[in-house]
Amino acid sequence: MSESNRRYPVRVDVRLTEAEREYLSQEAVKRDMSRQDLMRKLLLSGIDSVEPVNNYKPVVISRGRDAIDRAMTAVLRQYNCVPASKCEAVVCAVIAAVAEEG
Repeated sequence: MSESNRRYPVRVDVRLTEAEREYLSQEAVKRDMSRQDLMRKLLLSGIDSVEPVNNYKPVVISRGRDAIDRAMTAVLRQYNCVPASKCEAVVCAVIAAVAEEG
């Protein structure tokens, strides 16, 4: 649906921790407004008036050796002349380097 044909407001869902929700509630009470209105005001404020956002580093949940095994399968399929014992060390080094940069 194009933006010009909307009849109802767009709903935006936000997930917060209990501590974050409580903080927003307290700030809204201080300003004598609802938490919803406070969030709307903060979201629609000028970009220069908002404090910098902390760097966010996603949490990676390990699924065991799945990533290593999939990478080794792909490498061995493409380069069948590489011994599997050598391949694993290279794949692990690459995955570790990529994870470090993330």
